[in-house]
Amino acid sequence: MGAKAGLVFLGDGLPADALRTGWDPDPERSAALASTVLGGPVQGAGTRVLTEGGVWPEPGVICAAVWKSFALIGYREICPDRPSEIGDWIRAVSPTGSAHGVFMHSAVDFGAFAVWESGTLRRSASLAPDAGILEDAGDRYPFENPFWDGRHPLDRASDHDPDYPLPFHPLTFAEAALLMLFGFGIEQPRSTFTVDADELALPAYRLEE
Repeated sequence: MGAKAGLVFLGDGLPADALRTGWDPDPERSAALASTVLGGPVQGAGTRVLTEGGVWPEPGVICAAVWKSFALIGYREICPDRPSEIGDWIRAVSPTGSAHGVFMHSAVDFGAFAVWESGTLRRSASLAPDAGILEDAGDRYPFENPFWDGRHPLDRASDHDPDYPLPFHPLTFAEAALLMLFGFGIEQPRSTFTVDADELALPAYRLEE
């Protein structure tokens, strides 16, 4: 798998429902959010389609889009091993303290997702083969049950050695979270999308030179 993502939705409700609205983001508020996250004045760096770099832009670039009641950030530097560790940051940048995040990195088979509601962590799950289960906090969502119940076993003969420490692939797990929460996937068939992510372009920014 080649999936990589550092994606955070700021706002109430399910990200997929918000992203289906089709509104254009506010350029001034989007730049202000990018400046807050990067810690200085920013300059535009074009746009990135959500399924083509929007969830994992190149180093030094952040995708930040702010709409009336929610915002979306794609940034590789917010890909924590334990999502619960960025709770203070979520509370600082989310107007309501609510957020959803999906994080994955194919180079190390890392996958995670987290949900905050009104500043409180509701759910965080994070897995990687070297460390095993890094985090498993809060009540599990129904879409997780087939994984934890053993209904998504690894094909050990072709994918991994017999000593692989996890019962399912972290990237497959994170992709399921991305599809369920955000309505699209990275390596999922387009027919499974509920959000037209191929048409959703996010403003991109970098620090001013």
